Amino acid sequence: MIHDLTIGHLDPAAICDRQAVAFQPLDSATVARALAGFPGLKIEECDGYVIAPWHGREDAERGEAFAARLQAETGCLVADRRNGRIIEMGQVAGRAAG
Repeated sequence: MIHDLTIGHLDPAAICDRQAVAFQPLDSATVARALAGFPGLKIEECDGYVIAPWHGREDAERGEAFAARLQAETGCLVADRRNGRIIEMGQVAGRAAG
């Protein structure tokens, strides 16, 4: 199954409905700075948020690492909209390490 990560200052209630509603746009300079650490990673820039590859996609691990970095720098949410849930990046990293 293919999943993407939706990253931004998102409305959690909208995520539960599998929608992305950014209540505050991500700073484009911060996104560019974080993305510079992942040459060639293809993200989709949307209305105030970004989408990065995840499960079932090429570059899934780098997409996850990009999401974690952007979250650390901005305090934004990372979501799996396909399943209507917020992703706790620390828990994801813990599973990968274990």
